[in-house]
Amino acid sequence: MKIFKVCHACDRIIGEIELDDLTSNNTDPIMDIIGNVAYALCTDCLNDMKTEPCNVYH
Repeated sequence: MKIFKVCHACDRIIGEIELDDLTSNNTDPIMDIIGNVAYALCTDCLNDMKTEPCNVYH
């Protein structure tokens, strides 16, 4: 069974994963699985959320 992988921030479809891949030891620890959708961050949103160590955001 295939599960859609969707970005948490922009809701872009990143790809799809086989259900067997989720039960292996290679799973992404920050991926949230709800029903048949796995939520993670796409590379664009991940790069946008990177912060510099000296910057403080309020």
